[in-house]
Amino acid sequence: MVGQEIYSPFLLAFAEQNGGNWMSSHIPTFSAMDPSYSLPDNVAMITLQVLEDGSVLMRLAHLYEMGEDKDLSVMAYVDLRKLFPDKMISKITEMNLSANQERVELEKKRLIWKVEGPPKEEMKVKGGPVDPSKLVVELGPMEIRTFILVFQA
Repeated sequence: MVGQEIYSPFLLAFAEQNGGNWMSSHIPTFSAMDPSYSLPDNVAMITLQVLEDGSVLMRLAHLYEMGEDKDLSVMAYVDLRKLFPDKMISKITEMNLSANQERVELEKKRLIWKVEGPPKEEMKVKGGPVDPSKLVVELGPMEIRTFILVFQA
């Protein structure tokens, strides 16, 4: 999507290194995604960040609203095995949007509001829990999901 490329481009960052043996102790090139795989046209990766403990914070966003596009306003699927083909994900934890609380804990604390009048039908489509054996993330229209990934060493 052109809007994503203009307003949210990937940011490359570089740091100066001291020492002569850096190249022998680090991999100088890296491509995380399987070359034959790409994110669905209705999905953007909005965060991919290595955390201090070595785990990875990842946010995926569905870019379309329900009914906005006949082909793209549908459930989207992201295969994490193809997104990180050279890494084995040993643990995946869904977090709240700000990544400071597990989604399971957040759901336990969710308020149930008393509303007047007849209940409205829930039209939202949301992705379900991620099966750790399949590692496929589902994203409903306009949904943003945040995960902490731990890779096997």
